[in-house]
Amino acid sequence: MITETARVVAVEGDLITVEAAIKSTCSSCQAQSDCGTGAISRALAPKTQQLTLRSPMPVTIGQDVTVGVPEEGVLSASAWLYLLPLTVFIAVFAFGNATLSSIGLSHELWGLLPAVAFTFVTYKAIAFKLKRLDKGKFQPVLLNTI
Repeated sequence: MITETARVVAVEGDLITVEAAIKSTCSSCQAQSDCGTGAISRALAPKTQQLTLRSPMPVTIGQDVTVGVPEEGVLSASAWLYLLPLTVFIAVFAFGNATLSSIGLSHELWGLLPAVAFTFVTYKAIAFKLKRLDKGKFQPVLLNTI
């Protein structure tokens, strides 16, 4: 379970809205004062994120709570959204390049066209599948109050 501390900002029945500070790895970096990426991140990135979730216990506004997200959900979502499309892109690009060069289209851009098309179709198929999955393993849960 990946956990984070958040503050309750709204309570409506058994639904609560919590607000957590967004942390970046820039805060622990040695070069943060000289880094352009860190400066842009600090200037443009939102400082907090709000989530609405069910509360199995009574909480009050302003109370700090621990929120958790199941690791299984994070790992499976990462595989679906990053690993599968990247694998499809590389495989179709390699196959397309080899196939198209045998018919005289040897420029890499010709191999890129089917790779981009198949990757787009893969993303659409993933979106279709994820809409039908059990959302429970992706939902944050309230673990305890602090």
